[in-house]
Amino acid sequence: MSWEGVDHALNRVCGEADDISFRLASLDRHVGYRLLRDAELDGGTRHRWEGAQAHVHRLRKVYDAFRAVVDRALGIRENGGGDPLPDLTFLLTDESVVLPPAEGSPHERGLPGPDTERITPAEAVARMTADYEAATEVVSAVETAWDTLHPRLGELETMWQEIGTLSDMVELDPEEHEGLREQLVREGETVRRDPLRLVTDTRVDTSSLDRLRDLLDQSRGELRDALRMRDSYTENIQRLVSAVDDVEQAVGRARDLRTRVVAKISSPSAADVPDPVPGLRAAVVEMDALRAQGDWRGLGARLGRLQRSIHQAGDDARERERSLSGLLRRRAELRGRLDAFRARAVRLGLAEHTRLSGLHRQAHWELWNAPCDLRAATVALSAYQRTIQELSGTGHPGNRTTPGNGASDGETDGGVSR
Repeated sequence: MSWEGVDHALNRVCGEADDISFRLASLDRHVGYRLLRDAELDGGTRHRWEGAQAHVHRLRKVYDAFRAVVDRALGIRENGGGDPLPDLTFLLTDESVVLPPAEGSPHERGLPGPDTERITPAEAVARMTADYEAATEVVSAVETAWDTLHPRLGELETMWQEIGTLSDMVELDPEEHEGLREQLVREGETVRRDPLRLVTDTRVDTSSLDRLRDLLDQSRGELRDALRMRDSYTENIQRLVSAVDDVEQAVGRARDLRTRVVAKISSPSAADVPDPVPGLRAAVVEMDALRAQGDWRGLGARLGRLQRSIHQAGDDARERERSLSGLLRRRAELRGRLDAFRARAVRLGLAEHTRLSGLHRQAHWELWNAPCDLRAATVALSAYQRTIQELSGTGHPGNRTTPGNGASDGETDGGVSR
């Protein structure tokens, strides 16, 4: 090599040595690496960590040998003397990096074995880079898993502490939630000792923690309700009774409205309105028996279920009322349209036309007959409108009676879903 080539190569290997040294120092300071080094790992995470440690160990050994070559080359370059170019050329380009024998090899135990391995500086850098990347890949994977899992686990443990406090307050048997405690312990062991077990294709699977969270949240909610029932039983019962009264009123309105709809409209048929009130009132009364037994947790669970049932029953009654009102509104709408079409026929001088008179009588009978058929009325009204357009020589496709884009005049259900 020329002196220029030597200086260029020497600068390169010095930079590579400094870069590897910086990487090693950064790895030692890395929080994830330090946590892994001190953790009691298990399963697949332990296996991969042991592989990563082997990479780091090999990296340090190669680095020490590589650094020795770089330092020797620097010393020769600074001291000069004789003709150092051959030595520098050998150190910088040839198999000058002498690696110690692998641990446990026959040579290390003083037994006959293969010669010590020699590699070039370029090969040494390639090996160190590969070892560093393999080690940091494991560290990064575990750190990513922990970053996702630890906050969720911390939330679960906080929920568990609250469950314990609430259980004591309502004097619940400590073994009542033993199953949840065991699940939490198992999940905690997995998160802390084998987090990579929950990683699939770089995606952290939190489904088991999420399911446990739902169970803990349910138990916590029941215990909170139990505490409320213990401290404010009478007030809670009064609120339940008041809520059931509201449902009873909503059901009554819907049933009265259905009676009127059935008397006025035959098709589409009016939906039934069930009465959940007797069952809800019986459930409220049954809570006294649980109170007499001091079963506050049972009362808390019953309170939550009953509140949801009352809410759903009220929503259902109001929805049925809206649906029934829709039938009456549809009938009123069709009647208004018939009057508008009749007025138009009068303006055009066609009101007494034989075809129109018959169609008007048919549509009028369908709409004012009780109970009326909204489907048949819609078809009759559409025929009346279409005939007016034909006789007047006008066409207004947009002024349709039937709802929906592209609906044919004879394919309507009265505009109301059953």
